[in-house]
Amino acid sequence: MLIIRTVRKLLLRLFIMPFDKNIYALKDYSRLVLSLAVTLTLFATAAAVDNDTIKSLKAIGGKVVQVVDKNRDACVALVDGMGSGSGVIVSEDGLVLTAGHVIENTNLRSFEIVLSSGRRVKAKPLGHNLNNDLGMAQILEPGPWPFAKINRNNNIKRGDWVVSIGHSGGWELGRDAPVRTGRFLKLENSQLVTDAVLIGGDSGGPLFNLEGEVVGIHSSIGDSVSENRHIPIELFITDWKRLEEGQQWGMLANLGREGKPRPLIGVTVDLTASECVVTAVIRNLPAAAAGIRQGDVITKFGNTSIGSGQQLINVIQRQVAGQSYPISVRRGGRTFKFEITPQ
Repeated sequence: MLIIRTVRKLLLRLFIMPFDKNIYALKDYSRLVLSLAVTLTLFATAAAVDNDTIKSLKAIGGKVVQVVDKNRDACVALVDGMGSGSGVIVSEDGLVLTAGHVIENTNLRSFEIVLSSGRRVKAKPLGHNLNNDLGMAQILEPGPWPFAKINRNNNIKRGDWVVSIGHSGGWELGRDAPVRTGRFLKLENSQLVTDAVLIGGDSGGPLFNLEGEVVGIHSSIGDSVSENRHIPIELFITDWKRLEEGQQWGMLANLGREGKPRPLIGVTVDLTASECVVTAVIRNLPAAAAGIRQGDVITKFGNTSIGSGQQLINVIQRQVAGQSYPISVRRGGRTFKFEITPQ
């Protein structure tokens, strides 16, 4: 109990108190939202927390503030009328890196970048490589734009602290992109795996090292809250010219743990809602073919009642790709039933 109290006090001192006075003054500070997974992991395994870990937490507090303060204006939302994702400006003339699955499904006629100030600017998608989930866009209005530096040294090591920024749950007016911290755990299937929690809306956002350099781009939620996947920046560097030229290639692999395919239905859901609200339906995937629409509330999948977006994700991951399942949705006060075949 003493260790738990020590860690709790430390987290409060490091991450809440420095921002208390101006926490709502967006021009002074970004609001830091700690990685819930990291915090809960520390509490749940408090007996294993040693002096080195506590010293490490103390050391990164100021660095996290510096990373956010340095890069918050380069962290943006991509909004297209169907939903939103995240991105990061990486050049003075407005090049934006994001995830391939975010840019692939952008409605070209209403694609906007939302800056940290809330200002909206027109943008266009450039290239994407879906094999590695890479995407690039270009702001159409003239700069110069605030931008984040990318790490070209490929020097991230297991156990390094990282800072995750993204529009969790989708972009919201008046809310800064939430910030989370975590550690780099491993490289798996050409992706960085960290325990910095991702939820819907984070896709395409930046992962920073403590020097404030972009080391990765958020790609997907892992099989547990402690495994979240990010595209290494080196893959963007390798394909940079093709992406900038607007080339588009590849197919999303939808890989889960150990590279095994996970069932996919092709919706994004609001993970912050008290029910399973569909925020976007991706064309040419099973949900669209079945008749699911944006705004539907999924209430049942197979024989399981669905009460939240996370529950839907957990249920789908246990199903078999290629097999048909009944799915029920609430739409405008009525219940509709469909057959859906995850791929």
